[in-house]
Order: sequence, then C-alpha cells, then structure tokens
Amino acid sequence: MDFLWIASYPRSGNTLLRTILYQCFNLKSGSLYNNDLGGNKILEDYVGHIEHENYKVPFPLGTLEIIKTHDLVKDERPAIYIIRDVKDVVTSNWYFYEKHFSINDIIEGKVPFGKWSNHVHSWDPLKRENTLLLKYEDMINNLEPVLINLSKFLKKEISSYKLPPREEISKNDGRWVRRKSSWEETLSKENLSRINHLYNLLMRQYGYI
Repeated sequence: MDFLWIASYPRSGNTLLRTILYQCFNLKSGSLYNNDLGGNKILEDYVGHIEHENYKVPFPLGTLEIIKTHDLVKDERPAIYIIRDVKDVVTSNWYFYEKHFSINDIIEGKVPFGKWSNHVHSWDPLKRENTLLLKYEDMINNLEPVLINLSKFLKKEISSYKLPPREEISKNDGRWVRRKSSWEETLSKENLSRINHLYNLLMRQYGYI
C-alpha cells in the first residue's frame, strides 16, 4: 500500500481520523489542499500534518503516504472513508463557514463540495474495494474497535489507545477542532424536514435512522 486516501464530506471527521492515525499509530498525513489547517502550527503538530512544499507533500522516504481529500472519487487507490450523521454535518459546516452560507444552502449542497449524498454515492464505501468505512460517532464514542479495524486495514500496530482531550486542542483552534455543537439547538423543523426528504434513504442505509 503506497498511497492511501482519507476521504470524507467536509466536517465528517477527517481531521479527527488524521489525529487518531498520528496519536495512535505514529502515522503522519498530508492533504490534497494547500494550507489545509490554516497555518495553525499547534494544530498541525497535534494532527500530524505535513504541509505542502513546492506544491507537493514531502513524505519521508519509505513511509506510507496518506492524503486527505474531500473531492469525489477519482481513482481506485485504497481509502478510508468517514461518514457522519448528516444533521451534524450540516450544523458543523454552518459554523465552519462562519454562517456565510445559510443552513438551507448547506443542506441543498450549494457549497464548495456539493451535496452530502453525492459525495457518499461517489465513494460508495459499502461496496468500493480496498475501502475501510468508519463512522465519526464510533471514533468519538467507541475508539478501541476503531483502532483494531484500522490496525488490520493498515497492517500497523497500535501504539496508543488514547487521544489527548479534544478541549485541549479546541482552545488553540476553534475552527477545524471546535467545541461540540448541537444540531438539536441549531436546525429548525423545516431544516429537518428537508434533510429527511433529501437524505432519508442514505440515512437509513448507514444507520442514522
């Protein structure tokens, strides 16, 4: 395995997974996007981020190259795909974009990476070969089985079963890693109705209903 994607729709747990890979497997990762973490060096060190140099990620020779992407699928390389409850995805994106997009625009996919459903369908993690599907909720609430699955997929030993407290790094960032927000306090009945109309089948398929 010489190249591995970490794929997700934005605000689905990509940064969290990269943190797990670094803190629990000593695996650093890069990103498809330049200046991915906003130049926050404390956050970069916490996540194990390798920033671009001369338009490419300078991975050390002989190490597993791990690249974050929010793009639609573009090749058959191995991937770890992260999915998250779309209600939380919408809420987190609203805060990440600092409310420059309306909640309804985010639901409808009128944002840089389009609709949540288009992204999930593109990667099709339940059927795509050489793809490990992880849920954000499991990474947060039930880490040990996640680590075991990652260990098998990556063929790497687990070096730690614990992560530093989220609050510790959110104090030094507040955007990529921020205090937990609640969709119950953010989304209106109309928002929820539209989410259900657009995404009911996918939510059922991935166990969110």
